[in-house]
Amino acid sequence: MHKIRIPSLTLAIVGLLAGCSSTGAQDAFSGITAACDHFVGGSAIDAVQVTTNSTGAPTVDFANASAGVSFASQLSKITKPETKLVSEGSGPVFTGNELLSVDYAIYSSSTGKLLGSNAFNGTDSQAILVDTKTYPVFCNALSGVKEGSVAALAVPANASNPGGSLYIFKINKVNLPHANGDVQAPVSGLPQVVRDPKTGRPGLVTPSFSAPKEFKSAVVIEGKGETVKATDTVTVNYTLWDWTSALGGSVESSWDSQPATLNLAGGTIKGFAMALTDVKVGSQVIASIPPEYAYGASGQGSIPANATLLFVIDVLGKGK
Repeated sequence: MHKIRIPSLTLAIVGLLAGCSSTGAQDAFSGITAACDHFVGGSAIDAVQVTTNSTGAPTVDFANASAGVSFASQLSKITKPETKLVSEGSGPVFTGNELLSVDYAIYSSSTGKLLGSNAFNGTDSQAILVDTKTYPVFCNALSGVKEGSVAALAVPANASNPGGSLYIFKINKVNLPHANGDVQAPVSGLPQVVRDPKTGRPGLVTPSFSAPKEFKSAVVIEGKGETVKATDTVTVNYTLWDWTSALGGSVESSWDSQPATLNLAGGTIKGFAMALTDVKVGSQVIASIPPEYAYGASGQGSIPANATLLFVIDVLGKGK
């Protein structure tokens, strides 16, 4: 979709790959099954002392004199990543296959040199879908870490990263992996939604009826999180179909890349914002949007003129 822009921010990764929340935010994650292994600690990561600063990257002491060991000597012994919490937040727990907003700093394990970081103060946080396919190391290393936490991750040396690396992550935001809540009864006049039992990705049962002429939406899964307002920034997964005539294959889907974060007050078409206003985080919504609430007589890109659009939207989080 053309006003819904999937973030292209990519976390700078060197030599790898061969805040408090409300009760409502916590409730939205109830019952989510972990997709990645829980993080594990060890002697190597315990030999590092990390001090966060009010501005800039954390200060790292690679030679912990009080412990009588050095990180470099311990790192040569490890065969899998080790993680420790520098400070623990109180938000939802990351369990894998979720979009994270993070601050990060990357250090060379052999020299202690800072290789790269962002401002590490929340002003330029990076969005990254930490999943089992693209980032399995990070997925396992961060699974079990709460939103608001700072975590240190020691990665052993390998052929592409001979010296090994130390990563420091501050997890500013954890979003749901998919809709999560109570399934609602199908609504007359809208197609029935089905879901992949493993990923939660939605599909449709082809309807025997035509698209309604008016705007129509329904909650398919009722989430348990915070209520979305018309001015909120939300993170969603969506799939879009053209329902002008027969309902064929989907036109586009954020499930093919990563969730989209957008502002409902001006970052999307009117019908999309209408469909999400007053629903709860964790909900899945289906919406039939006539052209006057979409792209009208002009269309846009692959969307033809006077198209009626059909969306299925998973509300994964709100706020940046």
